[in-house]
Parts: sequence; C-alpha cells; structure tokens
Amino acid sequence: MNTFAQPLQTSRLVMRPVEPADAAAFLSWRSRPDVMRFMYQEPWTPETAEAKLAEWSATRELAKTGDAVQFAVARRRHPETLIGELMLKRAEGEAQAEIGWTLDPAAQGRGYATEAAGALLNLAFGELGFHRAFARLDEENLPSVRLCVRLGMRLEARHIENDRRPADGVWSTELVYAVLASEFAQSADSLRV
Repeated sequence: MNTFAQPLQTSRLVMRPVEPADAAAFLSWRSRPDVMRFMYQEPWTPETAEAKLAEWSATRELAKTGDAVQFAVARRRHPETLIGELMLKRAEGEAQAEIGWTLDPAAQGRGYATEAAGALLNLAFGELGFHRAFARLDEENLPSVRLCVRLGMRLEARHIENDRRPADGVWSTELVYAVLASEFAQSADSLRV
C-alpha cells in the first residue's frame, strides 16, 4: 500500500495531495470550457468543485486498482497559490500507473507541466516501484502530446473516434503514450526535476 502524506518538490514546484480548501483554485481552471474540452467533462460548477475536492482529499493511497491520488501544484515561492494539478492512478495490470496533469492556462508555457509530471514519474518508478506508466489524451491536445514526448514517452495506441467530447460533441481520437521505468531512467537525465 502506498500512502501519500509528504509533498513532492522540485527546484521550482511543490506538489501535495489535494485538500477540500483547494476547491476554489481548481474551479478557476476546471470551470473553463477550453480546459475541460480535453478532459471529457463539462465545466465545473462551484458545487462540483466542492464535492470533487472533498472526495479526492479522502484518497491518500494507491491500495487497489482504480485508486487515484490527486496532487495540487504550486510554485515553491508562492505555495499558497495553486497553478495546476496532477493525478497518479493505480491502473489495471501488475505495476501499471496512469498519470495526468492540468495547468491553469495562466501558468502554461514555462515548463511547469514537464517539471511536475517528471517528478510524478520519478515517484511512480522510484519509491512506488511501478513498472510502466501511461497517459491518455485527446489527439488534438498538442501541448500534452509534446509533453509526453519530452518525458520520453512513446505513442503506443491511437483509438480513432472512440469517445465523444461533452463540451463540443465531437468524436475524438484518443492517444495512449507510455514509458517503462527503465526507459524513463535513461531519459530522466534530460529532465530538470
């Protein structure tokens, strides 16, 4: 069983398990249609934010398949101001993890997503001992596609028009990028995490 109490830190960021008080910050980006378009969800309401953060803050371990821990991301110099989120989920199969990320659009373009997701992979492969990690994303989400490539992940699957986005009703194509622990160890030297 893997329990999370301590925050992850990089040179610029701190990532800690979410708390109910994070609802307003998460709402600031999850209420935006342009952000939620690629998350296959309707934009959040204040009630949704409160309910989700209360639910997510209760999960601090990856004990069984489907368990997910959500992390709040902040700059180390301003830990009170959240700029995004990370997700680490125990996936089906032995030693398999799914990762995900979302940044407030105001914080994008500064390398924070690469730094945060790289730290999450370091945790997944190092302390937690996962063998493989993957990310599922919309083919049109080009910043996330580029992030997967920067992380040393490879395209493993392309599911053509397998899901309909609630925000615009478009049938979208899902990409699955993945990396093995051994592969990430070789590419991690190029990441500044």
